[in-house]
Order: sequence, then C-alpha cells, then structure tokens
Amino acid sequence: MGDRAFIVFSVGPVQSFISAARTLRDLWTGSFLLAWLTRKAMEPIYSKHGVAAFIEPDMSDDPMSPQNLRKELRSPCLPNRFLAEVPAEEAESLANACRNAFEAAWRSIAEKVRETLHTKIEDLKGGWLAEWESSVNRFWNAQIDSFFDVRMTVVPQEAISESAIESLLGHQAASGDAWANAPEEDKLWTHRAELAARVHATHKVIRKVTTYSPEPDELGMYPAKCSLLGTYEYLGPAELTKAAEFWQALSGKNGLSVGGVRIRSGERLCAVSLVKRFAWPAYFAEEFGADPRKMRLEDLATVAAAEWLRQEPPLSPEKVREEHGVWSGEWLHWDRPELDEDEGACPDAVWKQIKDKRARQGAAPNYYAVLMMDGDRMGKHLRARPGRQHPQTISKALMMFALRYAPKIVEKNYGVLVYCGGDDVLALLPTTTVITCAQELNEAFRKVWAQVVLQGVPGESATLSAGIAVVHYKEDLRFALETARQAEKHAKNNGRDLVAITVCRRSGEHTTALCPWPFLDDVKGWVSAFTPTQQNRAGASDRWARHLYQELPVLKGLPVEAMKAEIRRQVDRAEESTRKLLSPNEPKKAGAKIVEQLERFGSLWDERSRSRGKAGALPPGPGIQNGQLLENFLTLCQTASFLARRRDQ
Repeated sequence: MGDRAFIVFSVGPVQSFISAARTLRDLWTGSFLLAWLTRKAMEPIYSKHGVAAFIEPDMSDDPMSPQNLRKELRSPCLPNRFLAEVPAEEAESLANACRNAFEAAWRSIAEKVRETLHTKIEDLKGGWLAEWESSVNRFWNAQIDSFFDVRMTVVPQEAISESAIESLLGHQAASGDAWANAPEEDKLWTHRAELAARVHATHKVIRKVTTYSPEPDELGMYPAKCSLLGTYEYLGPAELTKAAEFWQALSGKNGLSVGGVRIRSGERLCAVSLVKRFAWPAYFAEEFGADPRKMRLEDLATVAAAEWLRQEPPLSPEKVREEHGVWSGEWLHWDRPELDEDEGACPDAVWKQIKDKRARQGAAPNYYAVLMMDGDRMGKHLRARPGRQHPQTISKALMMFALRYAPKIVEKNYGVLVYCGGDDVLALLPTTTVITCAQELNEAFRKVWAQVVLQGVPGESATLSAGIAVVHYKEDLRFALETARQAEKHAKNNGRDLVAITVCRRSGEHTTALCPWPFLDDVKGWVSAFTPTQQNRAGASDRWARHLYQELPVLKGLPVEAMKAEIRRQVDRAEESTRKLLSPNEPKKAGAKIVEQLERFGSLWDERSRSRGKAGALPPGPGIQNGQLLENFLTLCQTASFLARRRDQ
C-alpha cells in the first residue's frame, strides 16, 4: 500500500455554537450546520479516495450528502471530527484542502444570509439600511472568519516508530486474547492510530489565538454584546437608543421575516447568530429545493404538550397552520384568545378546540424534558481489538444506530431529535415519554452493538450514560441544555451506565436523582400510577413519598426493619385509589410493594459495587442501610410524580 498517513480533523467550539439558542429551530440549525460543514470538509478526501479512507465516522451511507438530504432531510448525524487514512505523499495537501473546503462552505452560507438580510432591511420602514451596512462592514467578516477553530493534524505512520510506541504507550493497550493472537501489523496500526489521536488532542490543548479587531463607529463606540453569543458585538447602531429602535424595527410581526423565520423581541444578534437563525430559509431551502415553512420546528410549549395534543380528539399544529397560517404553543396556556400581541391572537375555532381539550384532559403540560446520552469509555472499546477493521466496525454500528433507530424511537415518543452522532444523542420530549424513549434508545444501542460489533459472540457491550433535565417551557433554552449536560456528567462521574434525572421546578427547587437502567421500569410504573386519567383525574397521590422525605433525618438512623415498617405504614395509610394504582393486583400490599422496590433498588447498587469496585455516589454497603440510597430512592419517587403531572408546583 506504500507509506500511509493519518489525517485527524476537528472543529470547535461545539457546545457554545449549538447551545446559543433561544428556540428549537436555533438549536437544530446549529447542529445541522456543524454536520454539514464537517461533511464539506470531508469532500477532498471523499472525492479522491472514497468512503474506505474514513476510519471514523462510517461514510457508507453518506448521510449528509446533498443527494441524500434532497431525498430525506435527516437529523444531523455526523460528529464534529473525523479520522482518515490516506497516502502519505498526499496527506498535507488533502488536509489543507479539507480546511479550505470547511471555511469556503461557512463563508458561502454566511454571505447568502448577509445578502438576504440586506434585501429585507432595505424594504423595512425607517431607513435603517445605512446603519446596517456600516455595522456589516465593520463586524460581519471579522466575526464570521474568527469564530470556528478548525484543527487538522497529519501524522505519517512511518514517523511513529516502535520505540516511540513503547516509550509513550508501554503495554497498556496490548492486553487480552484479541491482542495476544493478533498479527503484529494490526497491533502496530492501532498503536499508531492512538498516538495520532493523542497528537491531535495535544494540539487542541493549545488555545486558538483569535484575530478579531472590529472597528468602532464614527464616534468611537462599539455595540453591546450579542444576546445569544456574548463574545461578539451585535450588528446595528452602537448608541443604545438607536440600537433599541433598530432591533425593534427588525423584530415582531411587522419586522424582518425570511421564509417565516423572524427575530424575537428583545434579541440583538451578531453575524454568527444571524447566520444560525436564517441559514435554512436563506441558503438551505434553495440548496435542497425545500419549502422553509415546511421545515418549521415547534416551539418549546408545543414540545411539552406533544402527547397531550395527540390525545383524542387530536389538535394538530400542522393543520392549524394550514388552515390559519399560524400556530403558537403559548395559546395552550392562555386564559383568553388575545393575551399577547407578539404571539398574535388565537383563531376562534382553535381557541374553542383548546378549551374543549382542557375540559376533557385538564391543563396542557408546561414542562418538557431534555435528554442527553453519551457512550461510555468508547476509547477503551476502540482499542479492544487491534487493526483497522475494528474501529471501522464500531463506526458502522454507531452510524446504523444514528440513522435507523434513534430517529424512529424519538419520533414514536413524540419527541424532536436534535442530533445523534452515534453514541451522542440530544432530544427534546414530553415528560411522560422521556423515560420510555431513553430505555428504547439504550436497548437499541446495545442491540446494534451486539449484532455489528460483537456479531453474536459473547463480549463486553458498550454502555450509555444519560442525563435528563425537566424544565418549564418558559425557562431559557440555554439553561435547560446546560442542566441536561450537567446531569449527564453526574451520571458519568458516578460510575457510568446510569441515568441522572434533574427536575427544575419554577418554585426554584431543583432535585437530581441517579437511577440504574434496569430500575427505569419501576420509575415508569410510578409515572403511570401518578398520571391523571379520565377514570382517575388526580392519579395516585405522592403524599406518602413527601412525608417519608421529610422524615429522612430520622429514617436514616433507624434499623432496617424499622425503616421498612415506616415505609409500609405511610403507603398503606394512603387513600384506596392511590394504593390501587401503586399495586393494582394487591392494593392491600401497596406498602410491601414499595419496600420490595426499595430492596431491588438497593440490590442493583450492591451489584454495581461488586462488579465495579464502587457504586459511584452511593457508597458500597448493605443495600438499603445506606441512607443516601434511601434519599435517592424517594427523590426518584417524587420525580416520577412530577413527570406524570408536569404542572407548575
């Protein structure tokens, strides 16, 4: 094959770019843009050496190619990095071509958005074009060109000698039967690939030196910072009074609109935020021949009420838009049809449907869930077998999960899949379906891993850690995303292969509970019991759980049998309807069932302690004697109640 070289590509900042969002459309577009730009960066290698050149990710289906996207607009499913193997003599030129392709694609999208906004602002009343052009000349290119940090690392394989491998890696990766019986050339390839990844990681440690020197206006003034990306100045006048007038003219019903996409009241955006907001209607709609209005993503209030809206008789936001040209999830929570000028009045026919649904089903849910999932110790799995084929097989499994399973599972559970990069998932869902969705994604991930990676042979399965944040639809979306991210980290830091659920009540009380995956069936059972129905409009009461939580300081000091007795007493004194919902087969033994669930919860943590040598945040010990475990169990009970009722508390 001749001398070969690795090319490692990554782009940042990822989290700040994606999370700088006030709407679901902003969030999804940020993910799509990164995936699209990464695909553009792959093009020089792809066109010359084909899909076989890519180790990670698997490009067999090329999910972000223009041809495939014109047939079916998928959720973004390419990670922000890739690893390729190419002839050594071409590596440097290909790497430069990849960087240039990324930057050219980004500038092309930005320029199309700028031209579109120029035309729209020219048509606005108030004569703001001169102010716009002045700020664009001073800020636009400076912000666009300085934002992304593209890192390319080229590592010729021959440059990594066996002595270098020995001194840098030692024998840490060379263990197990798969390594003992593997050809030496496969071992050498894997060691070299790992060192290439480490070299790239070392480059990323060195922070990018950004050249960003915007010019002040004629008075020496700079605008204040963008309301989404606080690192850049917003466009328009610098003087505060004029800036307020300028952005007021651009926002609202009579302001700037591109394919139905608008600027919200109170927003003041920089060039990067404007490109995120208007990339779809200004650029991608023409690129894919798609109607931007049909690419509309729902507001957070609609996401929260997605399952509620589908209950018979259903109320379809899509049909409302077709008939009336407008829809807002805010209407579901109004007490009259003309509550907010910015949102516009709710049509009379729709208002009647909303009132009828409230009468039948109760108030619409106002909390939704952010679900984040990430693979555990993927680096370890990539090194489990030496040779080029093994990481490519894992890449194939991850892409199969991202394309064939994740979108269908999220859609079935009334959610919106923001992205799935294989072992990395972000979705927004109703609170009543988020547990089921997380379970089904976890099961599908393990299934694909067993079929594609293990191929039916017994072996170690890859696992997922998940973070779930339950937040009110009026909360800042950036806060919701950060809360879910912290919940996922909490699961990672406490042993992995766990789910962490954080509930953020509008009252200001925030609680977090850890849960092993197998115990989610019990949590789902509680959610079902607590959920109000037409037969039981209140659902099961959670007063017993609240009373037990208040007694925790005392319960933690009691002998195990005394603690169990108090749990049984509190549950068995609940009203009969609650006991029937908690224990349908034996209502008189509802207390005993809750104790059994506590014992099961404790045994799962004990099992983790034995298999991993620790149980994360819950110290190893004799199960339910652990007071922290009991507190976590009761927090899960109350969390299930909140997921079911999803009302202001």
